[in-house]
Amino acid sequence: MTLFLLPDPMVTNAAITERLFTYASHHAERFGYRFGEGAEGDVRSAAGNAASAINERVEEEKKPDKRELYVRQAEGAFEFLVERMIFEALTNKKIHPGPPGIIGEQTFERARALLCPCWPICTA
Repeated sequence: MTLFLLPDPMVTNAAITERLFTYASHHAERFGYRFGEGAEGDVRSAAGNAASAINERVEEEKKPDKRELYVRQAEGAFEFLVERMIFEALTNKKIHPGPPGIIGEQTFERARALLCPCWPICTA
């Protein structure tokens, strides 16, 4: 889904956050999973941080035409994050198994640690 982000300097963090979170949720569904309550909050927060980082970079560079490129890069990072969360849920014996098809919050930090320093999910 393209938000037609090209030259519009008024694309809000909320719009990008929702796009990234929805993208991550749909990616999980492709594998037959959905986020549990805690993981949903973690991924939504990461999407919000990524949205802020994207808009900050666009503002610093004064190149709003690059926003769509950055959002698509973030979507790729969220694909990897979701896949790592699923992998951790299936293989990490330290993670308490939850109901089938649910990605729990314990998977997020481990997956994120493996992903960093991938921008824009990892900004600090």
